[in-house]
Amino acid sequence: MWSTGEARMGDAITIFASSHVWIDHCKLSHSTDGLIDVVHGSTAVTISNNFFSDHNKVLLLGHQDGFDADKVMKVTVVFNRFGPHLVQRMPRVRTGYAHIANNRYDGWGIYAVGGSSNPTILSEGNYYRAPDN
Repeated sequence: MWSTGEARMGDAITIFASSHVWIDHCKLSHSTDGLIDVVHGSTAVTISNNFFSDHNKVLLLGHQDGFDADKVMKVTVVFNRFGPHLVQRMPRVRTGYAHIANNRYDGWGIYAVGGSSNPTILSEGNYYRAPDN
């Protein structure tokens, strides 16, 4: 199913060209690449009640900037705990729509939530504790 060189290179979970997916009550850390990547037009995805820690690239929504198939993407990120020693992408939303609600962020290295290719991000009821440094 993968093209040459596209074999997901170590994501803990990859949602690829799928819909109606629910990731719930997982504990994720220490993966080679991303902890969860939602890519290639995936939509109707809920990521809830998970614990993330000890990782750089946590949660990516969208294959690459300008990838038109991801414009239909609708992802909900709710009731998660973004724990210690995380760096970025909690999530990074390239395009499409993301509802980010009622999550707890216990610090970050570079940034917590970001967008890069004209996404719509609804962020509400989240708790952010800034890093000490």
